[in-house]
Amino acid sequence: MKVKLAQLLAIGLIGTSAVSWAQISGQAEFFESKVRPVLVNRCAPCHGDKVQMGGIRLTSHDAIHMSGVVTAGDANSSRLIQAVRYNGKVKMPPTGKLPDAEIDALVLWVAEGAVWPESSLSNKVAPAAGFWAFRPVRKPDVPNVKHSMWARTDIDRFILSKLEEKKLSPVRDADKYALLRRATLDLTGLLPTPSEIEAFVIDSSPQAFEYVVDRLLASPAFGARWGRHWLDVTYYADTTGVGRRIPLPEAWRYRDYVIKAFNDDKPYDEFVREQIAGPEGHEKKKGTHKVDGDEIAATGFLVLGPWAWFSYDKAQLRMDVADLQVDLIGRAFLGLTVGCARCHDHKFDPIPNKDYYGLVGIFLSTKTLDRQEGGINKVRLPETTEMVKRYADDLDKWDKRVNEVEAADKANAKEQAEVKKLIEELKSKPKSEETATELKSQEAQLATLRKKTGTAGDRQILPFTRYMRPKLPEVYAAEDMPFPEDARIAVRGDAHQLGEFTPRRFLTAAMNGPTPEIAPDSSGRKELADWIANEKNPLTARVYVNRLWHHLFGDGIVATTDNFGSRGEPPTHPELLDFLATRLVQNGWSTKKTIREIVLSHVYQISSMQDEKANEADADNRLLWRANRRRMEVEAIRDTILQASGHLDPGRGGPSLPLTAQNVHTIAPFFLEDDSVIEDSVKFRRTVYQPIMRNSQMEGIDVLNLFDFKDPDQVVGTRTPTTVPTQTLYLMNSPFIKEESHRLADRLLKDASMDDAGRVSRMIMTTLNRPATERDFQQARQFISDFGAGLQKMENAPSDTVTEAWARYCQAIFVSSEFLYRR
Repeated sequence: MKVKLAQLLAIGLIGTSAVSWAQISGQAEFFESKVRPVLVNRCAPCHGDKVQMGGIRLTSHDAIHMSGVVTAGDANSSRLIQAVRYNGKVKMPPTGKLPDAEIDALVLWVAEGAVWPESSLSNKVAPAAGFWAFRPVRKPDVPNVKHSMWARTDIDRFILSKLEEKKLSPVRDADKYALLRRATLDLTGLLPTPSEIEAFVIDSSPQAFEYVVDRLLASPAFGARWGRHWLDVTYYADTTGVGRRIPLPEAWRYRDYVIKAFNDDKPYDEFVREQIAGPEGHEKKKGTHKVDGDEIAATGFLVLGPWAWFSYDKAQLRMDVADLQVDLIGRAFLGLTVGCARCHDHKFDPIPNKDYYGLVGIFLSTKTLDRQEGGINKVRLPETTEMVKRYADDLDKWDKRVNEVEAADKANAKEQAEVKKLIEELKSKPKSEETATELKSQEAQLATLRKKTGTAGDRQILPFTRYMRPKLPEVYAAEDMPFPEDARIAVRGDAHQLGEFTPRRFLTAAMNGPTPEIAPDSSGRKELADWIANEKNPLTARVYVNRLWHHLFGDGIVATTDNFGSRGEPPTHPELLDFLATRLVQNGWSTKKTIREIVLSHVYQISSMQDEKANEADADNRLLWRANRRRMEVEAIRDTILQASGHLDPGRGGPSLPLTAQNVHTIAPFFLEDDSVIEDSVKFRRTVYQPIMRNSQMEGIDVLNLFDFKDPDQVVGTRTPTTVPTQTLYLMNSPFIKEESHRLADRLLKDASMDDAGRVSRMIMTTLNRPATERDFQQARQFISDFGAGLQKMENAPSDTVTEAWARYCQAIFVSSEFLYRR
């Protein structure tokens, strides 16, 4: 039996595009957090250092490979995997089969080579407290450079200083067309329009690009673009559960909170406080600050996750939820793999086991799960008179609808019973042609009656109608438990082997000043939020500005955006990183001001052309002598195709889950079926507003499954791009690509004011954002002529070969590297 893709996704082991070790946030972190706990807790009692039943020991690299129970790279042939799957004569552990998540972790570990980190990484030890990431942020002196005329900003001086050390120079500036396309894609995720391009090209003022940047930062599309970047470092999705798509109808409120926060340029320290502590993060403003729904929705950051809320082992579930929350906080805000300290002191970073459980206590004191539908804690939003009135009206309509469906259901059941009785009578009669005809007719009638009660046997209209009972607006949010508690250390991460208590606290290695005190009646979330959002925290500002830099340049100053520890990459420009971190705080933690400062630097505006000398010295372009040419993220690919075809729906916000009788499985627990389809009301909106599942994405946005969309069960600060044949096949054969190509062709052909040359010119400017060249005109004429002639020779040629040829030409542009890549 192979591991199901959905199962691996659900436990957060792989991305949505392929089983790739590079997508698991590092071999060491995966082994320590997913594999070692299983080997230690489940296997070691019988196959450990003290007892080796059957002569098998599973506690070290050499022992496990010498035992012969593991065939590295081949899970199906490994005796260990066969035993835990209960496939053969030997079934382990004998006390009962392991949970699917633990089996899947072992399977993936063996399939990827059964790597045991200590065998190759034993020389790595936890760094001293003086490790660069834990030192206080200090504003560095701006370096002097030889070519001072090139440097427009202090950012440029830091970059140029490193280049001059290597006797390198930046390449020439990008032309206006490439620069506008780059900035528009980076800041909004969309393409510049022909009118925007024309206005920028003819503006010869020194402030021309500055005006463009300010316009883009003020666009609502900015929040959609950068909000999606933030959602990548959360567990956000519109469903929960392991293996099933259990809907979270109100999850969109957190998504909309994030997008609004970026559009409003909410100070990042407030953004941090609200997502961890909610309204409590504003306690300093008590008396003047009115709590709104956004602040309550903000803690969706903590509670929207891949929780196995129907697990029978409640103690272990509670510990596992807290573990994921601690790991989320560590990676998203601090750039540390704190979750690796669950079973023992962190092997690479100065994070003791006690610090980990100090944080766990905070989240054990936080209400995350609820046994209600969906399994996640809900909080009622502040009510208004209008809201209550609308709820009463909706409830009245729902009551009437339920009564109608119940009456129809009863009538249908009665009619079905009558038809079934008639069918039985016909079956008991002697066989004849007349009886057979009548029997066939009645069976067809029964099938029709059954369809009226639902779209399938497990999708009944009456249970679905009851399920859709209106509710006053709620939001998934975290709350303090009535009686906060300190955590006990779970020996080897096992919630049933508890050791000493550990007071709620934070990471000692990142402490800068007195240890904050947590009130006995508080979970500690507010204090944690204040500690993280403090300007003296050595990690918070560094990690955030590095994320901003990463999205603008393709690589972070620290390439491992979620890991600033010793297993991460060191910064290429440490002084620049600290300069940006101090500027962020000086600018009131403003995201837009920081992005503006970076984008207006000269280094952002250079071209992506190659230079032989620089390429030999710095092939990876870590010193930024040129712009990085990189493929657009999958959301931008989809959104810009819709934009170019004129089919992009400008609608924003609100629910997106397709909760319809066709989609919802109505045998408890209710969940969305795999063949669910997106409703037309949101189908052509930007991708960030589409429903996001915790396994393969839905039909209509299936492009996400192939182009490295972020796995919702992982914190993914850096997406791992892949290039696989299925991507090209999708672009060539996808109904979505073909339909949008036809729409664009229809728009071009219906404009009688243009000839074919004008159409090509408009097409190139709309999609590639530059003037068409003579080569473009020649290629277009040749392609359309040859393709049209080929169509006419076909036996089943389309009636309109001209439109079909133009549509294929549009598709060729959409699948071209020049369209798909940000240059």
